[in-house]
Amino acid sequence: MTRYYLFSFVLILSQVQSFAQDTKKLAEAQRLFSIKNYDKALPLYLEAIQSGVKDPLTNYQAGICCLKMQNIDDQVKGIPYLEKAFSEGKGLPPTLPYDLGELYLKNEQLDKAFETLSRYKELSKADPKAKARADKAIEVCHNAIALMSVPRNFTVHSFSSTVNTQYTEYNPTVSADESIVAFTALRPNTGRTRSGDKFIEQVYVSYNKSGTWSDPVVIPISSEYNVGTAGISPDGQKMMIFIGGTTDPGSLYQITKDGDGWSKPSLLAGSINSNALETTCSITPDGKTIYFASDRQGGKGGLDIWKTELKADGKWSNPVNLGPEINTAANEDAPFIHPDQKTLFFTSDGHNTMGGNDIFKSILINGKWTKPENMGYPINTTANDNYFTLLADGKRAYFSSDRKGGQGAQDIYYIDMPENASTVPLTMVKGKILNAETGKPMPTKMYVIDKDSKKEVEFVYDPDPKTGDYLIILPPAKNYDIVIESEGFLPYTLNVNIPNQDYFYELYQQITLKTIKQFDVVVGQEVQVKNAFYDTQQDVKTDLRKTHEAQLVKSGSVDVYDMMLDLMASDDKEGINYLVSLIEHQNPIESVNFNEKENSKIEVASRTYYYDESDESKFEQKKVEGKTVFSLPTMVVTEEAKRVRDESSKSVTYDKALLAKFVKIFFDQGKNDLKDQYNAQLSDILQTLNANPGLGVEISGFASAEGTEEANRELSNKRAITVLDYFNQKGIVRRRIVAKGYGATKDENVSKEEGRRVEVRVVPVK
Repeated sequence: MTRYYLFSFVLILSQVQSFAQDTKKLAEAQRLFSIKNYDKALPLYLEAIQSGVKDPLTNYQAGICCLKMQNIDDQVKGIPYLEKAFSEGKGLPPTLPYDLGELYLKNEQLDKAFETLSRYKELSKADPKAKARADKAIEVCHNAIALMSVPRNFTVHSFSSTVNTQYTEYNPTVSADESIVAFTALRPNTGRTRSGDKFIEQVYVSYNKSGTWSDPVVIPISSEYNVGTAGISPDGQKMMIFIGGTTDPGSLYQITKDGDGWSKPSLLAGSINSNALETTCSITPDGKTIYFASDRQGGKGGLDIWKTELKADGKWSNPVNLGPEINTAANEDAPFIHPDQKTLFFTSDGHNTMGGNDIFKSILINGKWTKPENMGYPINTTANDNYFTLLADGKRAYFSSDRKGGQGAQDIYYIDMPENASTVPLTMVKGKILNAETGKPMPTKMYVIDKDSKKEVEFVYDPDPKTGDYLIILPPAKNYDIVIESEGFLPYTLNVNIPNQDYFYELYQQITLKTIKQFDVVVGQEVQVKNAFYDTQQDVKTDLRKTHEAQLVKSGSVDVYDMMLDLMASDDKEGINYLVSLIEHQNPIESVNFNEKENSKIEVASRTYYYDESDESKFEQKKVEGKTVFSLPTMVVTEEAKRVRDESSKSVTYDKALLAKFVKIFFDQGKNDLKDQYNAQLSDILQTLNANPGLGVEISGFASAEGTEEANRELSNKRAITVLDYFNQKGIVRRRIVAKGYGATKDENVSKEEGRRVEVRVVPVK
């Protein structure tokens, strides 16, 4: 009996101690809750509940701690705690049914969300603000029910596992050709910068190498404050970034690509930045219009979308609000203007959202924006979905979301648009400019002039100085002159006529430049353009589709192993071959063979400019950025390509006996003066050249062996130049003259007098 009482005493003492410990933990949890340290309070609440605490307040506070977590999958774990508090508790905060309804909505339990939010509205009818809040939440719930009942034909894919992590990744900005993606990431603060912040924002960039994304690398941006991606130019050469400050809520800056590196930030031009908050922006392909988000004065409320345009005098216009069609009393952010310059995507927590931020689309028609269209489910969910970017061809889009099932608080996703989605009638020219002699790029500017509208300059492009790569997006049914200034060469003009196509078209182009020298003097330059194109619209669509399918295979979004087993089981040889080709497929621009002898899809246009030719010396005057540029005559690429083909197929006719014409001209020792006694012979050759455009003259200069090798070569050059000048001044252009000095005569049997000569021969023009 004594033993029984002793056991009971120990048991009671243990329970008392346990109760005391639970009380202590609960008190600590409530203290942490009061200072909003929800991360540390939650496990203490959960321990108390697991040990038997059934207090409704404890369940309520545990549920609120879950609600405050970053990851939505952790947030919805608070539903059972709030349910228990709602069913059993009295005297709890009146917002309890609203909080529970919000979690139901995030968990896509729409019927329960509607029921609970309606109950909140009923309980809050005496409070106008709470009632308005309830009405908005119920409206969002209705929107979610309507949009999720008719899901759109999109499949959402999580982006590369090298990009998405357990942390936060958002605001993907992608170049028009999908070669570069930059994004903002929250990473743990290691203490090296911005001490005091648990996480810091960093800008990462990844490059698309033949369909495979490289490991993201940080772009070093020197700032003690928040930084993030804000936008990127369609050609991927300029990136807009957000930087906050001590007194500035946040402004927009620009960095420029230089090979694999990026420049230091500089404030975005014009009056975009103010003393208010500017968050994100998007620039049109011509660089003349910027759409951006700001909460500056004069807006409709919260963040609004504004635009500014580059005026004829080179200055940016005062920003203009896009108006009530786009902006609401809530927040509109993350504008993205498609390269077609009429389709605008943006993020909003106003309009007909289905929970948190949603992505909307509006089209500019006759100068007015259409009513924003919710992009629908599953692009939008009851979570936050934002920062939408559509590729130039309209085939793929990127965005970020904190939806259920993610790896972190926010992740980056992409969708492949369905086959029946409307195509974008644009031409995207991807090219490279190189020095033919060195194989290397050179600093270049490209000015695109719309010939139809007679505008001075429509677009200005800066090819990457380290690679020579450029990307130009052009609308259909337009005729353009592209004035190109490359360091070390005279400006030249290429004419490009864009057809009135109703589909997206990619043209791959390589431009090479070569100087033409005579006696170390530049007398001309050769411009060669090689275009890799497709013969039919179907070829274009097939190859583009294949490229995107290959990217799916390489990203791991398609189980290649299972697919191959299925194909083998059905003995589908055609399917097996196609799958293998997808695995091996590369992005066309990475693998274009510009050797026209090996690739039948290469169009070659070449033109040689000799600066002395009177018929082509009338330099064209182009108005470029307020100055006059004298350009070599315009080269119409398609016509020049046809001329090259025609000339290669036809032979020049002349009397072969004329090739026997030969003259020796002798000079005095150490002299290069042309004696009058040779005028008759040279005049005879001149008449032959004038009568036969397919013939030219070869001039070879020599010297006797008295002097040094260097002196003899210089003297032989001067003698050859004297004869060259004779023909050139008589109207024979440089392209028909081949001249060279050979130094001292090598033949020991030749006399000194014979060695001081120039030989002149009639030759075919190459």
